[in-house]
Amino acid sequence: MASPFDALAQAYERTARELPFREHIEAHSLLAVLGDVTGQAVLDLGCGTGLYTRRLKQLGAARAVGIDSSHGMLDYARRLEQQTPLGVTYLHRDAAHQGPAPQTDHAFDSVIAVYLTPYAATHDDLTAICRTAHRALRPHGRFVAACLNPDFNTTPGWYRPYGFDLTCTSTADGAPVELHGHIPGHEFRLTGHRWSTHAHETALTAAGFHHTTWHRPSVSVKGLRLHDDSYWKPYLDFPHTLITESTIQPTR
Repeated sequence: MASPFDALAQAYERTARELPFREHIEAHSLLAVLGDVTGQAVLDLGCGTGLYTRRLKQLGAARAVGIDSSHGMLDYARRLEQQTPLGVTYLHRDAAHQGPAPQTDHAFDSVIAVYLTPYAATHDDLTAICRTAHRALRPHGRFVAACLNPDFNTTPGWYRPYGFDLTCTSTADGAPVELHGHIPGHEFRLTGHRWSTHAHETALTAAGFHHTTWHRPSVSVKGLRLHDDSYWKPYLDFPHTLITESTIQPTR
């Protein structure tokens, strides 16, 4: 079955290069929560073009595996791996409906997911994604995810300076959210779903996670040099992403 992401691989890579918030807020915040991955085995759920899978390998991960349901995204990721071999492995799987591949069971120290949970169409799908992450982790592993902030700003054009618009007509769990992306010479639309922090926590608990912490994003020092506070403040006041950190073992 074709995925709406199949034709968006090049655009996805361009957003990482051309939209400053992706590097200086999104990546900066996610990697700060994830911490040092040197020597770790890491799994990237919904890896897309392998943007973060490659990065984790470059940051010292001993093993990096990406899973995605889009053939188009994976084809692009594999071409990049052929051009510049890093030792990254990509697998075609649907985290919500197929779970991890057998060779990934309890094999990872860390699992990440960047904007995967918004594409869970039902709460059962959301729980299934969390179960996939749980099943892939070793006993002391962590699941770190960039999720859609359910309290994003609905003012038209609020996120336009950062390269996208968000539209949602309901605050109910599972309500459709339309993303309209803007990069020079290319526009695209994707439809995801709004899930409250409670819905996420319920899904994570059902999947077997004992503790979840929510982190608000921040801007990197390089980002502050690139743009002043007036550029970043509207986004940081109402970020469209929150970072979750979930653990299997109870915290002490």
